[in-house]
Amino acid sequence: MDLQIIQITPLESWLARGVERPTDSPEFNYKAILINESDRHFYWANGVSLEINREEYEFILANPRLFFGSITYKLHQRIEIMKNLGKKSERN
Repeated sequence: MDLQIIQITPLESWLARGVERPTDSPEFNYKAILINESDRHFYWANGVSLEINREEYEFILANPRLFFGSITYKLHQRIEIMKNLGKKSERN
């Protein structure tokens, strides 16, 4: 098993001008863990674990910056959905 701790942050404003990115806030600055176990890959952040494919794993290793449309941002959105679903089920 291979574990990688990755710092997730929004893309810097001076890079790729014109590319939309989230605000530089605590919500978009966090540590994530990438896990490679045999032929399976996982992304863990903010208390949620997602199974991801090899291409997503490699993209995040190469570019952990958040910008709209990036794989990192799409995973961030999936994690937020999972967290919100958990909150709704706790209320019921």
